[in-house]
Amino acid sequence: MSWNEWVYLLFGLFLGLSLGLGGRWWLDKSKRSLTANNANDPTLEQKPLTADRNEILALQSQLQQSQIAYQLAREMCQFKAGFLTRTAHELRSPLNSLIGLHQLILSDLCDDPAEERTFIAQAHQSALKLMNLMDRVIDVSRLEHGRSPLEIQPVNLAGLLTDVYNSTYLIAANRNLRLQLSLPETETYVLADPRWLRQVAIDLLDICLTQMQEGNILVSTHSCLATNEMAIWLDAELPHQILSDSIDVSQSDRISPLEIKDFTFSPGMILLLTQTLLDLMHCRLEILSMPNSISIDEENESYTRLQLMIPLVTLEPETVSEAIEN
Repeated sequence: MSWNEWVYLLFGLFLGLSLGLGGRWWLDKSKRSLTANNANDPTLEQKPLTADRNEILALQSQLQQSQIAYQLAREMCQFKAGFLTRTAHELRSPLNSLIGLHQLILSDLCDDPAEERTFIAQAHQSALKLMNLMDRVIDVSRLEHGRSPLEIQPVNLAGLLTDVYNSTYLIAANRNLRLQLSLPETETYVLADPRWLRQVAIDLLDICLTQMQEGNILVSTHSCLATNEMAIWLDAELPHQILSDSIDVSQSDRISPLEIKDFTFSPGMILLLTQTLLDLMHCRLEILSMPNSISIDEENESYTRLQLMIPLVTLEPETVSEAIEN
């Protein structure tokens, strides 16, 4: 091998080693530079943290919604249990009277056939009143389950309250009670079922009329623009405790069938039925104790206000004309 070949061989080895070592050095430098850039980039650190934070917030929101749903379901179960207990108690009295009257007849305790006919007539009246109470409960249950859908529509509040007043003022007068009505504007409309809203208003007035011996009842309205609702106020000189009466089943069992002459729902039962109807119409009922301003009797320091909150609706002039015609 000549010296020229040795020179070329050495030059080739030197060139190959230089390229290999230089390429490796350049790759290492590129990796170190990329690592340094990634370490200095804040977005690469925040992306996984931001994703984890969003997941945590989403889970917290779902947990809060689940807790709210659980609380609502629990309150609904408690309400249903109370409703069932109250209904059973209310239906027990006429049923006991019906059974007791039949026992008197079957035990041959009547003095003569005329007394038997009297007991049979009383038992018949008890059966009719029991059926009436059951019909009230069934009607509300059908509405709640959607079998008898509500007819939610704009209702002229002044016309409805006038109708309620005309249906109850004679009853108030016969009981020596003064029923006053303060009407809203004629074009004030609320969103509800007219039939059941009228029934609710009459039932609430009936509570006041049956529990009061004397005094005044004032029916008025108040608009709540902040919540877009209309409030119907029933202010009565009535103790607040009357509307929170308790159930005493043992006491009803001791009542003689001959002593029971009238079977009507108690204020507590009427309020339960009313609350169910109002929930279906997206309304609500509040019972407030207010300082006395409707009576000149200084002994009555406070009165009870039944506050009925109903969604307020604004109609166009053409719609108002159609509603008046209908």
